Amino acid sequence: MQVTNPATGEPIAELPEDTPATIADKVERARRAQQKWGTAPLGERIAAVSRFRRLLADRREELAQTLTLEVGKPNTEARNELKGTLPRIDFFLENVGRAVKEETVYEAPTKDLEERIEYEPLGVVANISAWNYPYFVGSNVFVPALLTGNAVLYKPSEFASLSGKTISELLHQSGVPDDVFVLAVGGGPVGAALLEQPLNGVFFTGSYATGRKIASAAAARLMKVQLELGGKDPVYVCDDVGDVAAAAAGVADGAFYNAGQSCCSVERVYVHRRIYEPFVDCFRKTVEGFVVGDPMEEATYIGPLTRPAHLAVLERQIADAKSKGARVLTGGSRLDRRGNYFAPPWWWTSPTTWS
Repeated sequence: MQVTNPATGEPIAELPEDTPATIADKVERARRAQQKWGTAPLGERIAAVSRFRRLLADRREELAQTLTLEVGKPNTEARNELKGTLPRIDFFLENVGRAVKEETVYEAPTKDLEERIEYEPLGVVANISAWNYPYFVGSNVFVPALLTGNAVLYKPSEFASLSGKTISELLHQSGVPDDVFVLAVGGGPVGAALLEQPLNGVFFTGSYATGRKIASAAAARLMKVQLELGGKDPVYVCDDVGDVAAAAAGVADGAFYNAGQSCCSVERVYVHRRIYEPFVDCFRKTVEGFVVGDPMEEATYIGPLTRPAHLAVLERQIADAKSKGARVLTGGSRLDRRGNYFAPPWWWTSPTTWS
């Protein structure tokens, strides 16, 4: 599988892609390894994840550069992602003991009957992760899964496979056995092959359409399923906002951070009539001030889109909006340069249509 730099369109690495046969072998090895990992003292698992956390902190600059090269997010944002992952890991480390602590809920006066709640690992789980925040989003699943004694088949997005490979290597260096955290490399067919295996759970972050397919496939085996899918996130700006320019800049950052490639990015903005005109003007000025360029440069705020196919998606969305009466105030077209660059678009609908 070829890994391409979205800022230049040039290949930067090749990785061997999994097949249904290699996936089946990895799942079987993970099932055997999980039995020992799941019965190991909790302290050993905490120690391994703690070492992994230290490696992330120590190698943040190197890891951020790899992340930028393969997904195109500005290096400043890649470093922020890694920095933000550390307290998330700290939360799991601090709370796992309480979360899995055995609890006696009833004990008969005669001591001949006792009822206890114990927490056991699910077993072997698949983590099909996202390309936009592979560390921040992926750690939500694989860190607590490993701490609670599960084996993990980790399939990073094909657009963030180098970072997924690095995560695997760092966990193994930290003491997580090779067959307890197993990397699965490839695109959609590899994810589908995972779902054909006798898993105990599947955790997915990605699109609504793929989430439906995963839920349907998992239902046949009644395995545990957790889906984090995309949304359509609105913002409403009230007329009592103290600083219109600051509000516009904050909403713009919420819309365009990571080139808008976030599941919680602002996608719709509703503004009170009384501040409509100044808000639109401030928002447009903010967007026009974004620096679009090489994601390795410190000044860059907008890098390339990760997936080349999204260029055409944006063009269709803008054409659709214009056909419905929207006015494109800035940007809205591909940039004439190498890579997946698109001028930050902003279009607006007149408030007279909101009555």
